[in-house]
Amino acid sequence: MIAYFPVAYPDELLYSWLARYYTATGYTAYLFAAEELFISKKVRPDIEFVNTYTSALIETITRDMSIEQVIEKHTMFSYYGRFLPKERRKKSFEALKSMTGNYHNLLPMPKSKNNKTRHLRYCPLCAAYDREVYGETYWHRIHQIIGIYICPIHKCYLIDSKISISSKATPSLKSAEESVPQSVLYTLSNNEIEFCFTRYMVKIFQADIDMESNVMAGEFLYSKMANTKYRSIRGQQRNITLFHKDFIEFYKDLSQNWFTELWQIQKVLTNDRINFYEICLIAMFLNISANTLVHMKLPEKSQQQLFDEKIYKLHEQGLNYSEIAKILNAPYMTVKMIGEHRYGTYHKLSKETIRSSKKSQDWKQIDENTLPLVKKVIQQLKGDGTTRPKKVTVFAVEKILNLSSKKIPLHLPKCYAEIQKNQESQEQYWAREIVWAVQQINDSGCVLTWRKVRDLINIRQKDFKAALPYIDSKFIDLIQNILS
Repeated sequence: MIAYFPVAYPDELLYSWLARYYTATGYTAYLFAAEELFISKKVRPDIEFVNTYTSALIETITRDMSIEQVIEKHTMFSYYGRFLPKERRKKSFEALKSMTGNYHNLLPMPKSKNNKTRHLRYCPLCAAYDREVYGETYWHRIHQIIGIYICPIHKCYLIDSKISISSKATPSLKSAEESVPQSVLYTLSNNEIEFCFTRYMVKIFQADIDMESNVMAGEFLYSKMANTKYRSIRGQQRNITLFHKDFIEFYKDLSQNWFTELWQIQKVLTNDRINFYEICLIAMFLNISANTLVHMKLPEKSQQQLFDEKIYKLHEQGLNYSEIAKILNAPYMTVKMIGEHRYGTYHKLSKETIRSSKKSQDWKQIDENTLPLVKKVIQQLKGDGTTRPKKVTVFAVEKILNLSSKKIPLHLPKCYAEIQKNQESQEQYWAREIVWAVQQINDSGCVLTWRKVRDLINIRQKDFKAALPYIDSKFIDLIQNILS
């Protein structure tokens, strides 16, 4: 039975709480405290999360709060788990509650870079305040957030302690009071963008977590790009090169920023990267409030749906497609295709339209009328230099034009011939993807490397080499060099 246990301080790490208990009890050796706190006395105390604790300790730390509150408010779960997919987030949270070790496999734990070990950090001004108010200082969670380098309260640069956050560290419980000097030289930051971003991250970190949210951060951020210069007028294409350029300019004074590559941004927007720091960077750049990011919601209707509805409404009012195109500042062919329900739109056809379509049709005329649309779609699939090219196939064209399967090869010979003329081998398609990736990397001002190309289009080196014979000569020397 644990007779005495201190009260947890605001934003205190659970590790810090246990370390203060160890110091206060006066145990002559760590192992004596470990026997009382942990099921295995040889375990290394987890600085960021939990261990398997004795029933006596669990009963003690949950005396004034639930185990859920302990995890949310006294571990780093808010950083690692907040933006995970719903099921993975709930599984990792349950693993922490049950204190089983598999939560490390469920959470996106960081890997050390350049063999650099992380350490517990502190703000000397916060330490002075703690000692004045509480009589001792403690390890604050917000000072351990990866990507934060200054105190969000005092603008003071954080200082590394000698306590490493490493699985190789010797098991111990070191309190901040015994580790943080009474006085130490410190430096204040005058970097305004760093201070603003630090406060932004802390607001999100300290907010309650919506465990039932099934909205992915990448999908949410992409929805917030609607009706900006970073998405096309209908929203189907994005100008990621322009986004990357403006993003880099916005954060040019942010120190130690590792999130600078175009492909990194793309992977966040496609939910292939789920990193708290990176998501917050994009969100603040898009002027998304902390509260909005904490309570992510997708719009009821997409930019595409809203745009299409404008066309339908204006057409019903008697305007022709040319007039609508001018009003919406959109290409005439795009407006016409949408208005005629031939652009792969979500809009449902009326019963009258369906009935009429079942009647005998003049396939020759339909073939003539559809051919310009097929040519337009083929160019769309090939890409415009900003969007990633796609392979030209009958299936892809039919899907975009909302045509039933095999309608083109069975009834529209001219359209089918146009598609066949533009079909290519897999190696030729890889070649177009490679050229696109190289152009994206060069446009972003980055050094062209094999890894950047690979990360952008997910191509294997043997496939890369197989595509080389099909690459334009003006690119071939540049591209061959990156394999050297």
